Amino acid sequence: HTAGGDISGAATTPTAVRINGTAHTATVTGTQADADTATYRLTFADLPGVELDAKLEVAGDVVTFAVTKVTDTAEHRVGTLDIPGHDLLSVSSDQAGATVSTAVVSADRATNGDTHTEVTADLATTEKPVGSAYAIVDTDQLAAAIETNSVYDQSSGDATRERGRIWRSVSATDSGRRVGLWSGQWTYRATGSPYTEELPWAKVTITPDANGDQTVDWQDGAIALRDIQRPMNGAEETPERVVTHIPFNFASQATHPFLRTLDDVKRVSLATDGLGQLAVLKGYGSEGHDSAHPDYGGNYNTRAGGLDDLNTLVRAGEKWGADFGVHVNATEAYPEAKTFDETLVNEGSPGWDWIDQSYYIDQRTDLATKNIVDRFAQLRRETHPNLDFLYIDVYYSFGWLQERLAQELRGQGWNIGTEWSYHFEEDALWSHWANDESYGGATNKGLNSQMIRFVRNGQKDTWNPDKLLGHTEIVEFEGWTGENDVDAFYDNIWQTNLPTKYLQQNPILRWSRDEIVQDGGVRVVNTGQTEATRKIYQDGDLVLDGDAYLLPWKDDTKLYHHNTDGGRTTWSLTDAWSTSSRLNVYELTEQGRVAAGSVPVRAGKVTLDAKAGTAYVLTKAPGGSPTPQWGQGSHVADPGFNAGDLDAWHPSGPATTGRTSTGQQVAVLGAGGRAAISQRL
Repeated sequence: HTAGGDISGAATTPTAVRINGTAHTATVTGTQADADTATYRLTFADLPGVELDAKLEVAGDVVTFAVTKVTDTAEHRVGTLDIPGHDLLSVSSDQAGATVSTAVVSADRATNGDTHTEVTADLATTEKPVGSAYAIVDTDQLAAAIETNSVYDQSSGDATRERGRIWRSVSATDSGRRVGLWSGQWTYRATGSPYTEELPWAKVTITPDANGDQTVDWQDGAIALRDIQRPMNGAEETPERVVTHIPFNFASQATHPFLRTLDDVKRVSLATDGLGQLAVLKGYGSEGHDSAHPDYGGNYNTRAGGLDDLNTLVRAGEKWGADFGVHVNATEAYPEAKTFDETLVNEGSPGWDWIDQSYYIDQRTDLATKNIVDRFAQLRRETHPNLDFLYIDVYYSFGWLQERLAQELRGQGWNIGTEWSYHFEEDALWSHWANDESYGGATNKGLNSQMIRFVRNGQKDTWNPDKLLGHTEIVEFEGWTGENDVDAFYDNIWQTNLPTKYLQQNPILRWSRDEIVQDGGVRVVNTGQTEATRKIYQDGDLVLDGDAYLLPWKDDTKLYHHNTDGGRTTWSLTDAWSTSSRLNVYELTEQGRVAAGSVPVRAGKVTLDAKAGTAYVLTKAPGGSPTPQWGQGSHVADPGFNAGDLDAWHPSGPATTGRTSTGQQVAVLGAGGRAAISQRL
């Protein structure tokens, strides 16, 4: 309740708690601990020795229900808990503007995971509760959101965190209709698990108009929801990870050994003036991609350089703005794995059959024994801390299996990515099929919920293309799916990823059909139907106009300019730049900045002439690019001919550098005579 309105909780007090799936009548004793806290003890006549201690607490605009202690016996073990009809939040048709907005976690582009339901006096009542992952209610005065640490022990259908974390039901009242919302099931002790889980809790946050549009709706509740959500490991780095790429090693070939990948990281850094990278290594272990799972540590790809070269890559790559991840599998095991044994897998359950036959892992036993936790801990121990991202491939499970694994990985400091966007939704920073247009088809792509993207746009890269916010993509050059076109790789960075990352740096405040307003003075408008027709403004100054932009970056240390069509454009500078008298212009190449003169600032504006599809940076002070040590750790200087010259190779005759039709750097010999290159090892 606040001045101007109220949003209610339960209309009637629930009397039963469902324990291990069976309803038991509770006897409740309560105490008002202080002005903001009430405590309760629940006992059950038919479960002697079982007690639940709980509390309701108010702190500012947040109400928390929490189970503070579970007491059980050997005869009556508490596994799961839920309290159907425990309405922590409700709205009624007699409240002006009453609306319930919900979202399920879905990756089908043909559908919409969101529902917005006006609570009217003739709204159909529900025969059985309806579930969702997110839920927000509002009236014309207040909005409220609910959050919970609900986890299902066994998950299928709607009984998952993705579709049943929050339940709602429409009931009839004397004056019309009422919609109540409550938490889904909590798991205290999972089946087969020797340890207990985090005690159950659920929170409600209430807010008036939070985005300054003089109206209260679900978007105000979504803004408030961010404050009660559990932080995602690595989410703060998502806007900085502009370039995701997948170095690929397969079938003992080691086509991208770790030290070659280090040179690739350096050339990408130079070509993008240090934009953040995430390099996901497919095939870091054993003989390459999809071999020896689940040996996360202790079995590194020796043909690609082994553990020593892997750590050189990860350690040295950090200085070039790159984070590193590895492709892992927690679903299937291969017989050549050092950790393989017949107790690890389900007997007679063959999985992926590619090069060698895999078998499905007994995931519950693997997790309950913490064997999987120990295997990931070994990888963390043996590798440099900058290898902190796990791409979890082909993971099918939901419920406790997924959530407990995520909890263990968070505790070890891992960031999480997935193959599919609907798994590990509260932890996954990136998903493959959402970022690769060649994968999955329209029914399995990015999350289709506007509500979820409103809340988490800057935290994750699990989205579909959007004409306002854009999307991130991967276009490869290091062999994954046979892609090796370097120019296409860079075009994707400049045309697609960088504008998207610019819009991830500030949270969304308001989102209408053709306009988004963000914190930090950013506004996006689009009256067309594609990203090519949008305009982005920073504090009223146009910074992106369709396929051309001049984007401030890195706390206004530089401006990125790119114009797909090329030509002359004039830009009004933001306040941080408009007071300069002149700006330095550099063309970006794989050898770094190349001076392209300077431009005067006149009346707060600059005019730029750009080559088509070419990236530039503008700076206030002059400065070059860092000097790379090509071939670092390999005993060969510039083995990939990345330096732009052949100085390391002591050329004779007509020897020079060049680029193939796919943009790969090469040495070109003998054009017009005998030529040679050599260096002493």
